[in-house]
Amino acid sequence: RCFSVVKPKAKRPLRPKEELLRDATHHDVPVRRRAVKDLGKYREDPEAIQAIAKALGDEDVAVQLAAQGAMSKVAELGDERTVKVTLERVSSTCEWTRIAALSTLADITGKFGHATRGSALDLEVDAAVKGRLEDSDWGVRRAAIDTMASRAQTNCEETLEAAKKLLEDQMGTVRESAIKAIASLVPKGSREAIDWVSPRLDDWHESVRRAAVVAVAKIAEKGDQHSIELEKTACDDRSWIVRKAATDSLATTATLNDLPSLRKLGRMLEDFDPLPRMAAIYGMAELCGVGHRKAIQLAETRLEHRDPGTRQACLQLLEKIATKDMEDIVKKVEERMEDEDEHVRDSAFYALEAIKANPPGRRTWKSDLPDLGDLDRIGLDSSDDEDDKGDQL
Repeated sequence: RCFSVVKPKAKRPLRPKEELLRDATHHDVPVRRRAVKDLGKYREDPEAIQAIAKALGDEDVAVQLAAQGAMSKVAELGDERTVKVTLERVSSTCEWTRIAALSTLADITGKFGHATRGSALDLEVDAAVKGRLEDSDWGVRRAAIDTMASRAQTNCEETLEAAKKLLEDQMGTVRESAIKAIASLVPKGSREAIDWVSPRLDDWHESVRRAAVVAVAKIAEKGDQHSIELEKTACDDRSWIVRKAATDSLATTATLNDLPSLRKLGRMLEDFDPLPRMAAIYGMAELCGVGHRKAIQLAETRLEHRDPGTRQACLQLLEKIATKDMEDIVKKVEERMEDEDEHVRDSAFYALEAIKANPPGRRTWKSDLPDLGDLDRIGLDSSDDEDDKGDQL
């Protein structure tokens, strides 16, 4: 049998700078976006830097995002040329340009302690960012607190005070960013910070409530009962988005032998939405590990639940934590292969295969799911392959 040798795909050659500078003002958005992105590869080039800075004020957000990514690549971190031209746009009359400029400053200036911090230009950046915390546009205020937090020292009082003030902002997305800023800066186990954030668990905006419960889990020490009670309450939220985040958070904060928390996670297997159920499956599996008798019992008792989604969730949990020496569990999983619901039957089939291959004993279980924790950054920059496909259309 003959196998062909797959040659590595050659990278798309970099187009001439003059062509990119022309296309950066093209009437077609995809053309401008690709041109701006490629200008980022002309390192230290003054014309490229100016063209990218102009694109931060583009009318289309896709071009602005490309400019943000390109600006972080065209020069070293904290380079005066990129910082200056970006700083000039923080005072733009267009709110979208101000947002793009603030977000770019977070990417192109050094974190606290970087060699470029503390210079005269860096102090100008600090002043400009702080000045936008009271901007008339909520998007600018959000970008300002995000940038301020990313540049701040851990437990920075000035940034924390600014974030606490924005917890009362009229816009939910600004309150959400303020919560994230607090969680990123305070020390682990800060009860004071949890007390700042916890009132937002009753916020009318679901994304704020979600951010609050995620922040509680990030700040709290493992096993902190105050935080666990907050997370349990959030598990009963009216929004599935919050319930899913609360289930993840509870599984993170709870300890292995915390039976009330395990029972609450077990009840989340009965949630009417699939994503909180999925969070309970993976949360219990990672918290308890393979062979944990109480977790197995919590799943076993729900195998005949009236809701097929719950029956399926319990099978998927047993698939991960049950072992082949548990004959009673194997028998009950086999019975589910005759279930009236086709999805339950499918899950029973795969669970049975996995359980029979799972050797006895207690051990940890690690999820194979990708980490989607930083959703805000996903999609910021496209790959060259995606641009190549666009060129072929």
